[in-house]
Amino acid sequence: MNTNLKVLIKACQRMGVDYKIYHKDRNMVEVLGKNNSYLFINFTTPLHSHGVARLCEDKDYFYSFFKDVINMPRGRAFVNPHADPKYFQGQKEKTIAEILTSISKEFQYPLIVKRNSGTTGNNVFKVNSKSELKEAIEAIFNINSKDFDRIAIAQEYLRIRTEYRAVYVNGELSFAYEKSIRGAKFQGNLSPLHWEGAKALLIEDGRLLAQIKQFCAPIFVKKMIPFCGLDIAIDKNSQWWLIEANSSPAFAHIVADGGEDKVIEMYEGILTLLS
Repeated sequence: MNTNLKVLIKACQRMGVDYKIYHKDRNMVEVLGKNNSYLFINFTTPLHSHGVARLCEDKDYFYSFFKDVINMPRGRAFVNPHADPKYFQGQKEKTIAEILTSISKEFQYPLIVKRNSGTTGNNVFKVNSKSELKEAIEAIFNINSKDFDRIAIAQEYLRIRTEYRAVYVNGELSFAYEKSIRGAKFQGNLSPLHWEGAKALLIEDGRLLAQIKQFCAPIFVKKMIPFCGLDIAIDKNSQWWLIEANSSPAFAHIVADGGEDKVIEMYEGILTLLS
């Protein structure tokens, strides 16, 4: 059973809510309400509509929908030229070479190249040259890879000073933590908490929490996302950026480094919404 569901069960126990556990891996929990039941499967919650979950899972969709209301790094999606033609409509680049040329013209090096879907920082590359760009694009489009994606995102590179994860339930900030790499060692994955020695540090500074809430507020004015983790960065010029959203954030790091109390409280809020 993953950490999310272990903490969910503790929230159920504290609130006196009945639940059942299913499947051999124990990663399916049915929460039994008065008039209904709700499934929490792996890292997902029953709060989302399919459309909202899809919006958060697809980086290109999310950027297109929210870029006009919150500061996000400029990006562009490119479809694998060998993909099914139904995915290929509207893209002028018909070969890998043409994609590489367009990216090199539209973005400065270094830049970020990443797959359109997926989490945990797999197939996310910082590229410094056209040869590295070619390797990154080919890795993402490699159909034999477990991290294959038919869409690659080219994105401007940010010189990040600090990165945070802010967890929201029904438009309200439940908690936030810093993805601290102070004293940590880079291990090849650009995602901060995959560095050796990185820590998830719970934020308790009221001023910083207020800044996070103020920065993120326009998202929920435009579209209510019932549950999400927002990855936020402050660059070396003190500019705030929203990197991306995750509709099914994992809590193993913050539970390990910061304790489970805030996560239990968050799940209690979700259970209250469902009741």
